[in-house]
Amino acid sequence: MLSCYVAYGALVARPRGTWDEQTLTGIEFASALLVALGVSAFLLALLPVRRRALSPWWLAPPLVFLAVGAARWAYVALAYPQGPGG
Repeated sequence: MLSCYVAYGALVARPRGTWDEQTLTGIEFASALLVALGVSAFLLALLPVRRRALSPWWLAPPLVFLAVGAARWAYVALAYPQGPGG
């Protein structure tokens, strides 16, 4: 549930321009947090999946969150490069 909230915040937030460093920093933080949550959820689900207590489909949502977080983070880094002053 926390991953859904963080993903929503990372994807919906829009900076007002290249000068809006606070929003860009917030988006980057939310994206990094989403990647960390995806990795941790994947690692937590890996042992029960390997023991066949859970279906392998339980690994899909953490991987989706990890991919979405990494993609949003990369997009923000490429679309809004740091200017000469930053």
